Amino acid sequence: MDPRISKQRTALVLDQPFFGALALRLKVVEDASCKTFWTDGESLGYNPAYLGGLNDLETRGVLAHEVLHVANGHCWRQGDRDPKLWNDACDYAINPIVLEAGMLLPKGTLVDTRFKGKSAEEIYGILAQEKRQREKQQKQQKQQNGQGKGKQDGGKPDAQSGQQSASQPKQPDSASGGNSPPQSSTANGANTPSANPDPGSAPETAPSCGEVRQYTGDDKALKEADWKVAVLQAAKAAKMRGSLPGALQAMVTDAVEPVVDWRPILHRFAQESSPTDYTFAMPNRRYLHMGLYLPSLNEPAVGDAVFVRDSSGSVWDETQAQFAAEIIAVNAGVQPRRLIVMDCNTRVTQMQVFERGDAVDLLPVRGGGGTSFVEPFERLAKEGIRPAFLVYLTDMDGRFPDDPPDYPVLWASTTPLKRAKKAPFGEMVEVIC
Repeated sequence: MDPRISKQRTALVLDQPFFGALALRLKVVEDASCKTFWTDGESLGYNPAYLGGLNDLETRGVLAHEVLHVANGHCWRQGDRDPKLWNDACDYAINPIVLEAGMLLPKGTLVDTRFKGKSAEEIYGILAQEKRQREKQQKQQKQQNGQGKGKQDGGKPDAQSGQQSASQPKQPDSASGGNSPPQSSTANGANTPSANPDPGSAPETAPSCGEVRQYTGDDKALKEADWKVAVLQAAKAAKMRGSLPGALQAMVTDAVEPVVDWRPILHRFAQESSPTDYTFAMPNRRYLHMGLYLPSLNEPAVGDAVFVRDSSGSVWDETQAQFAAEIIAVNAGVQPRRLIVMDCNTRVTQMQVFERGDAVDLLPVRGGGGTSFVEPFERLAKEGIRPAFLVYLTDMDGRFPDDPPDYPVLWASTTPLKRAKKAPFGEMVEVIC
């Protein structure tokens, strides 16, 4: 181990006991193949050349950065997400906490006030959406440039009018509107300008000061549970010494909270909302030969199943795609009389109806703009539809109906329930994708 890391780890134990206690759990290894630092929840790797360019305070900050990756469970939760984008999302989630704890991070650190208090999953959704928007703009820009060149050249190759002067630099794309991608920021908040010659492409950012890698051991669940206990113990010890900042206290609460998979809850809600009962009209045949006349389980035809997708743009594409997959799965499991899928922002923008037995091929979400939850319920009442249940996927930021319906409603909230607006009726489940 490099003596500078040993020295700064000791400094953390003395000055920042929460970070210090957890840093001691990571096995430090030299790794010249990585760009900066990395952790997978078991080891902490570092590039000696990168370490050589850091001062003592920056080294201490990077160690704290890596500790927070593990303490927040980032090493266990990547799933099928893009590794680079996931790493950026995790950095945006933890860097403000490191800075608020009074530590220093290297220049180029990713910090954006939009993401303060958000989880890595929420930030990832925003970054993924912005990446798609940039790629779409880039594609449109290239098409426009190609069409413009064709018109100027008159379809002739090597025409002078279609050539760009070497002394004229390409103009950056300024059509990103209100969804411009986040800029990397230094630890003191100064924005680092992004100089990228390709219109619509992603901004250049410095490499992360500390990479998060996924733990690949067979004992992943045990390792994750072990770290949650360690985080609680470290927080308790730091609090007794009066050195646990408020941001860390909130982070610890979130980090150790058990994550509940929303999919089983959705399927259970649909099943429980479907009518089932025992009846003597059709006796249970398995017991007739014994002279026992027992009731059988009767499952009358389920009515309409309604799913509403928030199309205001506040629910990201990955979440919409996974929700669409669960709509199809619930439909196959419950087999309602009709499957009704509505898209709604402030009004219903699209309505798809599938009869039992139809192939379910959902159209892309259609909409944009603000959010109101009123019209889907009014639309159902106007058309005389009383569904067996309704599931609404939304960020919960909108106007609710004044009167609750007389059928079960499940609000699938993309905003963590502790921050989401509470629905005046129905059940709520937090959707984490």
